[in-house]
Amino acid sequence: MMFEGVSRRGALTCLIFLHVGAILVLFQRSGPLKDTSFQADSIRHRRDFTTATVHMNNTPPSFVTLTDVIYSLESPVIMTTVNHGYIDLLQNLLFSIQRISLKNDIVIICEDRPSYVELSQGVKGLNITYHIVLTHLGESVENATTYGSKDYKSLVKKRVLYFQCFVYSRVDVLFMDVDIVLLEDPFPYFEEGADLVVQTERITSISNTCTGFMFMKASNKMKVFLKAWSKALPRDPFGNQNSFNKVIGKYGKTMKTQLLPMTKFQSGKIFGNTTTPWRERKPRPAEVHANFLVGHGKKTDMLRHADLWFIPESSRNVSTT
Repeated sequence: MMFEGVSRRGALTCLIFLHVGAILVLFQRSGPLKDTSFQADSIRHRRDFTTATVHMNNTPPSFVTLTDVIYSLESPVIMTTVNHGYIDLLQNLLFSIQRISLKNDIVIICEDRPSYVELSQGVKGLNITYHIVLTHLGESVENATTYGSKDYKSLVKKRVLYFQCFVYSRVDVLFMDVDIVLLEDPFPYFEEGADLVVQTERITSISNTCTGFMFMKASNKMKVFLKAWSKALPRDPFGNQNSFNKVIGKYGKTMKTQLLPMTKFQSGKIFGNTTTPWRERKPRPAEVHANFLVGHGKKTDMLRHADLWFIPESSRNVSTT
C-alpha cells in the first residue's frame, strides 16, 4: 500500500533543505561548485522503474532528483549515496539485498553524473526495483574518496540534509553506506516505536555510534534531532560522525534510541576479529560493514576474501568499474 503520509508540504520542505543546505555545507568546499541546473521533465516517474531514460546522444541527459520521487516512495525506504568510484561496492550491496528478497523502495542518490548515467543503464542480473536520483547539492568528485579527506567530508555532510528531506516528508528511512552487505532482513531487529536505530562499536555507549548504518523514524523527535545535527555540522572537523555523537549524547535520551547488537550488526573491526567463515558463525551476522578499512581496494579485498562479494560472475566487467 502506498504510504499516504507523504505531503506536498513535506516535499516543499525537502526542496528548501536541499537548497539552503547547499549554502550551509557545500560552500565549505574548495573551488567552484559544478552546475546543478538539471531538468527532469523527460523522465516518467513510475514506482516500478529500475532504470531511467537517459539520452546518450550529444545533448545533455535529463536527471531525476530526490524531490521528483519523494511522492512515490513507500515507507520505510532504504537509502544510500554513491559516487562513481564506489559503483562496484554499491552493486554488491544491491545484490546482497536481492539475495535476501527485500521489497522496500530503494533510493540511490548519485553524487556525480557518471554514476547516475551508468546506473541508469541497468545492472546485468539485478532484478530489484530502485530509484536513481542525482544530488541537488552540487556534484562531488568522481573518484573513490578516502576517509578523512576534504572530498569525503563534503560528501558525508550532505547526508544529513538528505535525511531531513525524508523525515520532513514523513518517510521512515534506513540509511546504509555502500560498503555494507545485508545477510538478513534487518527490519525485524528494530524495536517498535524507535525513533533512531543505529549501529555501534560499544553497546554500552550511546556516544560511540556509526552513522553508516541507521534507521530514522519520521517523528517529531527525529526532526528536532536532525535540526540540531545539521547546526553542528560546520564545526565537525571529521565530516558528520563527531557532530552526530555529540548531538546524540544530548538528545539520545529524549527519544527512543536503539543500539543494534554487535553480534548481528558487525563493523569491519568486529567481523575481522575471527577467521571463521560468516556462514559458520554463531550467531550469523545480519549485516557487515567494511569500515575501519581505509581505501576502496582494502574494502573490496575484505569483502571478496570473506565470501561477501555477491556480484555474479556474469555481471562482472559488464557494468562494474
